[in-house]
Amino acid sequence: MSTQKSARFGVVGAGLWGSFHCKTLNAIPGAELAAVCDLNPERAAEMQRQFGAKKVYQDFRALIADPDVEAVTVATPDFAHADIVLAAIEAGKHVMSEKPLATTLAEAETIAEAAARSGVKVMVDFHNRVNPAVHTARETIAQGEIGKPLHASARLSNTVFVPFELLSWASRSSALWFLGSHAVDALCFMLDAEVVKVQAMMRRGHLAAQGVDTADVHISLLEFDNGAVATLENSWVLPRDLPLVFDFRAEIVGEKGSLQLDTAQNGAFRKYAGAGLKTADLLGVTPAAGGRIGGFVMEAIARFVDAVTTGSPVLADATDGLKVTRVLAAIEQAAASGNAVTLAKGGV
Repeated sequence: MSTQKSARFGVVGAGLWGSFHCKTLNAIPGAELAAVCDLNPERAAEMQRQFGAKKVYQDFRALIADPDVEAVTVATPDFAHADIVLAAIEAGKHVMSEKPLATTLAEAETIAEAAARSGVKVMVDFHNRVNPAVHTARETIAQGEIGKPLHASARLSNTVFVPFELLSWASRSSALWFLGSHAVDALCFMLDAEVVKVQAMMRRGHLAAQGVDTADVHISLLEFDNGAVATLENSWVLPRDLPLVFDFRAEIVGEKGSLQLDTAQNGAFRKYAGAGLKTADLLGVTPAAGGRIGGFVMEAIARFVDAVTTGSPVLADATDGLKVTRVLAAIEQAAASGNAVTLAKGGV
C-alpha cells in the first residue's frame, strides 16, 4: 500500500483557474503551496495573500528551478502550456497542465515523448473525468445497460461573455481549443473509445467584427473505433442572457437505451434579480468546510496531489493529452479543407 507523504507545489498562472489550484493545494493534506508565478506581479501577490504561498515569481523558469518546488501545476492561457510543461519535465518535476496539453501537434508529441522518458508524473486536468454525470455515464455504458453505443451528440459552448470579457487572450485560442478539449476527452472517456475520423465545419465573422479575431463556432462529426459516431458543438457566441456562462450537455444512444446529460442548466437553483433567469454551477465547485475541498473541479486537482504523494495513477496522462490535441488539430484541418481527416488507431 502507498504511504502518504507531503509535497511542495508551485502554481504557474494566477488567474481564475490558478486560484482553484492554489485553493486546493492550500486546503488538502499532503500538499504545501510553495510558490505562485504570474507575469502580473499583483495577481501573484493576491494569490499569495489569499492562500499563503511561500514565494512569488514572475518567471516560470525561476519557479521550476526553485529546489523547494517539487511539483508544478500550469494554469496559463491555452497557447502557453507547452513550454512550461516541457521545462518542468526536463527539470525532473511532476507537472499537471490545464487543458489542452498543447495547441500544436508537434508540441504535444514532444511533451508525450519527454514524459515517457522522464519517469515523472505528467497529468492533464481533464476534470470532467470526475464530473458525476460523465463518470456515471461511463460506468453505465461499461456495464452494458444501454447496449453498444451507436451515436451521440455533445454541446460544450460559452456565452459571448467568455471571449469578450473573461479571456483577454481569446483571439489566440477558440471555443474548439478552450472547450472542445474537454468535450472530446469526455466523449472518449464515456464511450471508452478513440476518435479515428473527423469531419468539421467552422464559421467566423461575428466575434472578429467586434475585435476578437477567432472562430465563432466549430461543428464536428467524430467517428470512433467502436463504430459510434458523434456530433460536437463548440461555440463562443451563445447569448449573454443564458442562465449560466457555459452550456454542457450530451446524449448517447445505444442498442438498448440512451443517456442524457445536462450539467449546466439543471434547474436546482434559480435566481431572478434583474438580469433574467440565472442559475449556478452546483457540480463543479461546491461549499466545503476548512481543510477540505468540494466539487469535481478541485477533486481533479487533488488527484494530481495523490499521484505525487502516494504514487497513484494520474487522472489523464500526457498520452491522453496528445490524443485530444491530435483530434482538435484534425478538426481544424477538416474545417479548413472541407475534407474528412482520418487518424491512425492509437493516435500516437
